[in-house]
Amino acid sequence: MRERPRKTEPPQFLSGWKDIANYLGKGVRTVQRYERQFGLPVRRPAGKPWGSVVATKAELDGWVQASPIREVLRLRDPEPVYASMKHSIEAGLSQMMRLRDQMYELRSEVRQSVSSLRSTVHTLQGALSFDAWKAKSSEPSANEDDALDHHDLGELDASPPYRRVS
Repeated sequence: MRERPRKTEPPQFLSGWKDIANYLGKGVRTVQRYERQFGLPVRRPAGKPWGSVVATKAELDGWVQASPIREVLRLRDPEPVYASMKHSIEAGLSQMMRLRDQMYELRSEVRQSVSSLRSTVHTLQGALSFDAWKAKSSEPSANEDDALDHHDLGELDASPPYRRVS
């Protein structure tokens, strides 16, 4: 008697994270984490790094059975990676807060400097206007009213505290 060749079962595909998670008895996010951290064997159509996923039951079963070996050999140990990431994130946040405080202090100093500069400029403008008025009024003239023309008087009246005294 001749033995009949056995029919091989085609691989059973699971399509999507929900099917894979249900097959493994885990949540979708847990299964996604397994892929990232422990190399859960899933495939993506067209080789895209994101999007829909498919997996065969045989590959998932093999991965689950091999998991004790992975623990013994420590092929992947994600904890040190997360610990160093946590430390660098905390250091970055600390530096960011220091820089923010420095920025507030510098902004305050700039405001004070601009205010002081404005005050000095206004004082100098007033002093220059007064000196110009004084110089014009001390020029010899036949008629004292001719010494200051109407335009100059308007400028002097517009810039207090210097006003023409009669």
